Amino acid sequence: MTISERIARLPAAVNIAEPFQAQLTQAKPEKGRTSGVTGHTGQSASSTETYSSLTKSLYAADNSDYTKADAVNKQWRKMNTVNLFDVLNGTADTSNRTLSAGDVEKMLQQGGLLDEVSDTDFSMLKFELSGLGFESGASYRSVASGEFRKNLEYLASRYAAMEDKIKTTYTGTEQKERLDRLNEMYETTLERAAKSYSEIVGGILEDYGVSGEKEKIYQSFKSGVDQKAAEYRTFLEQNKGFTGLEGTEDEWLLKDDEYIAARLRAQGNISGANALKSGEYSLQELDALGQYASSLSEMAAKANPYETNEERIGLDFAMLAMKTDVLGKEGNRSSAFQATLQKALGGYLNAFLEQFSRKLENNRKNARTTYDIQGNAGLDADAVWRVYDKTMEQYRLSGNAMEALIKGVESGRAQYAEKMESSHMKEIYRYKNSGSYWNDFFGNSSDRKTGSYHQSGSIYEQYMMGWLDFKNSLGDGESVRMNLSLKPIGSYPINQSGNWVSTNG
Repeated sequence: MTISERIARLPAAVNIAEPFQAQLTQAKPEKGRTSGVTGHTGQSASSTETYSSLTKSLYAADNSDYTKADAVNKQWRKMNTVNLFDVLNGTADTSNRTLSAGDVEKMLQQGGLLDEVSDTDFSMLKFELSGLGFESGASYRSVASGEFRKNLEYLASRYAAMEDKIKTTYTGTEQKERLDRLNEMYETTLERAAKSYSEIVGGILEDYGVSGEKEKIYQSFKSGVDQKAAEYRTFLEQNKGFTGLEGTEDEWLLKDDEYIAARLRAQGNISGANALKSGEYSLQELDALGQYASSLSEMAAKANPYETNEERIGLDFAMLAMKTDVLGKEGNRSSAFQATLQKALGGYLNAFLEQFSRKLENNRKNARTTYDIQGNAGLDADAVWRVYDKTMEQYRLSGNAMEALIKGVESGRAQYAEKMESSHMKEIYRYKNSGSYWNDFFGNSSDRKTGSYHQSGSIYEQYMMGWLDFKNSLGDGESVRMNLSLKPIGSYPINQSGNWVSTNG
């Protein structure tokens, strides 16, 4: 077989690298007339408003708010799909590249462009589904916040919407052939995503003594996506006119499966939770478990032996334990989910101390001066547990996390101050560098009588905001935010009234 013959056998190539940005940015609607893509008049509409969201990422899943502008852009790309052999021969048809957004939209309104499910449609869908994954890009294993729901809902909605389009467009052999192609693509993507998620989350849990979770997470993921796809399918069958586009000039969008999929996702939790198979996690539990395990991994990876002393570790352990308790009791959590959390917590606390000790030991082995040996002195685990126990004792007594935090701070600060009376302890780097953490924990001033603190960016406020943000994230439709690391208060999406924050948590 010649090279030309081999090239000719290649599938049609989809041009995804050059959407019609020039036409979008240069087109100038007539005076007083609105653009058919953006709804803005004149040239005042910025390029960021008129660019399709698909120009921002190769993968549609990363920009799941698929709009009419995206639909026009996608159709332009389909019209400019070329065969590689034709490109090499110089016979590729590029006449459609001169079409503007308005030209394409007018053709769509006149009908005919979206009346089939072509090889190009399948090629585009396959590429878009290939973008579903769970690697966060961090140096430690984790799943990015919101990634679970994004991937799950995108896969289920695209599958349901394309399935519906095939069933309403074709019958007999043609329908079966296309449904078989779609099902194979769906199953392949589902298998890859389920395995990836289970390996990351289950692997982290295994590190902390919770074995046997990979298979359970894997099966739960597959069942959960199948259930979600079934929900979308039922919704489509029972709500034919849910977009409100029938009889309008935008009715053509009803033939764009990706647009329908986006509108399905916009419906939220459209039919409630389905019954779980025996021994499986719900979708909410899977998402929470992923964020919980990822947060443990991040906390361990970012533990700094030059700044984090035993008293702070004890306090942070207690905050983790209190969040674990609340997370396990929130909503309709299964007993199996709660047991997994508690087992992971116990294994993690001990593993963290062992890992932290190894960091100190490695620093001593690689010491460049004698000061480095003392600066990385061995860990005093008993000091960690004293602060932890004092904090958790108050939490079990009152059930109030912020009251428990204050009690833990009092214990930790007193213990730190006592240690710093020794010249020997002052030479340990993690103690030498922790003065501001403990001395200024409550900021400028405090009033224990009223139970409130004036924060002005204090460490206490960072813990408080992290706790409030964590509790707010436990509602339906959100990924849990564990907030195990201190962050600037401005990074939390919580409305505040002034700088006064009550200790009632």
